[in-house]
Amino acid sequence: MDSYLTEKQLRVLELRAQGYTQREIAEMLGTTRENVCILENRAKRNVEKARRTLMVFESLSPVRVVIEPGESVFTAPHRILRHADMHGIKVVHTRTSLVSLLRRFAGRALQGNTFTDRVEVLVLRSGRVLVRR
Repeated sequence: MDSYLTEKQLRVLELRAQGYTQREIAEMLGTTRENVCILENRAKRNVEKARRTLMVFESLSPVRVVIEPGESVFTAPHRILRHADMHGIKVVHTRTSLVSLLRRFAGRALQGNTFTDRVEVLVLRSGRVLVRR
């Protein structure tokens, strides 16, 4: 597997997730507890760095759809999906789940089935959808 983690770092994280102590892992791997601690800390730093990198990449969303006041919550998903398709992004939601997502996150910008305030929808490269008011 191609990863930012070494095989030893992955093994340490895997064993820690299974509930083993650093001392137990050190015995299994034939090393010191201090070395296991270093491996675990470096692995966690690498995982966090990769997570932040992915967040930055996804925030460079190529798809931004603005829903204007007066638009129906039922027409917005069609526009969102159409824009995502134009950029080759497969959205992880159906039209029905997009309606639910819009209702949940639009808050006061939605009265009944109609938007009363402007709402911005971002479609991330992963296909996830974010709703901003």
